[in-house]
Amino acid sequence: MLCPLGVLLLLLTSCAQDDSSFPVGEDWVESDTRVLYIDTMTVSSSTFKFDSVQVSSTDRLLLGAYTDPIFGKTTSKIYTQLSNSTYTLDSDAVFDSIALILNYDDYFYNDTTQVQRLKIHEVLQDIKATEDGYFYNTTSFNYDENTVGDVQFVPRPIDEDSLHLRLDDDYGQLLFSEIQENEINNSDEFLRYHRGLLLDPGSDNTTILGILPTSTLRIYYSLPNEVEVDESESFDMTFNSSYTFHNISSERNGTYFSTLEEQEDEVASNATNMMSYVQGGVGLATRIDIPNLAGLDYIEGKGTLLSANLVISLNTATESTSLPAQETLSSYIIDQKNVALGTLYDYEGSEATASIAAESDEFSQRTYALPIHYFLDEKRTDSNGDNWYLALVDPENNQSVNRYAFFGEHAADDDLKLQIILIYAVYDDE
Repeated sequence: MLCPLGVLLLLLTSCAQDDSSFPVGEDWVESDTRVLYIDTMTVSSSTFKFDSVQVSSTDRLLLGAYTDPIFGKTTSKIYTQLSNSTYTLDSDAVFDSIALILNYDDYFYNDTTQVQRLKIHEVLQDIKATEDGYFYNTTSFNYDENTVGDVQFVPRPIDEDSLHLRLDDDYGQLLFSEIQENEINNSDEFLRYHRGLLLDPGSDNTTILGILPTSTLRIYYSLPNEVEVDESESFDMTFNSSYTFHNISSERNGTYFSTLEEQEDEVASNATNMMSYVQGGVGLATRIDIPNLAGLDYIEGKGTLLSANLVISLNTATESTSLPAQETLSSYIIDQKNVALGTLYDYEGSEATASIAAESDEFSQRTYALPIHYFLDEKRTDSNGDNWYLALVDPENNQSVNRYAFFGEHAADDDLKLQIILIYAVYDDE
């Protein structure tokens, strides 16, 4: 059942803060008090793109590509360094085959029913983090144009727990011989010859898959004296999670976002179909501008702000059918050049997230409310507060490609417009 949006939001904002978040004393108790519901404060939205997203040691790796009618083509490659604690193989062992075992996460985005392509290359540079110690979605390394595997498959992330991809026998035989003949005896020697792998999806792929960092390169072999001749032995090289990451990029030509070359660039919602946008992985974010806080000072009488919520509605018609939008959104304080200054907090000292305030399948409605009381109070009093803005991003921004389209301040439907809801108390207004 759909609760009327205005009533629900009034209740939400009235109860968002406890008494500790605003002054209450004898002046309050002994005066005539008026509580104002204000929903006309100026607010605007736009879309910008962070230069990069930190992707070190994520719980999920993303692999694949797909094309979206709004966001263009998104591609996620995986760079991985392989490791093992031992490098020994029986001298009588006989090489059989080599395979890449990719363990599924429960995440996927877009169409998994089509045939996908994956090319596997050897990396030619040491996989090292940048000077600040992190990998980013823009980090890349040179690789051998020749592949050690070029495979096609239909992913089944719901029905199966892993993807088994057979690689070239010549590559497997090389690794097998180097270990068996003691040319490689430890990790340092292995990395001297084999710095890592690049998993590169085909350009016509239709999905991005979640892959666990526990994935493996597996060499199968047999021992001549084994009684069970049908059973294969195996030697595993696991993904080294400290040196494994995804490189996520997007092709934005022909989209609303083709002009977003620098992080300080932005495109207003009135130039993007009255919408603002978010896409995980590539750094696309919604910027919120609240320019006229001084207007509160012109309300007659002494007063205090009791609660404040930013209300933003999702255009559910653009939601992916494979994975719905998240139930919360993360938020950051940014400056005039869209550089993140820090996480948004509330008066309790907790991270402030946008959560669902109203939702209806019948009316295709999902509206988020973000508590911004503390932010507004700080913005009004800080000497640099005029240069503070808010950024909305996906809560799994560094390990998802979730995408959102939000109605802006000029939406045709008043119930879906971006707005700020204030509860403001005025007392002793003589």
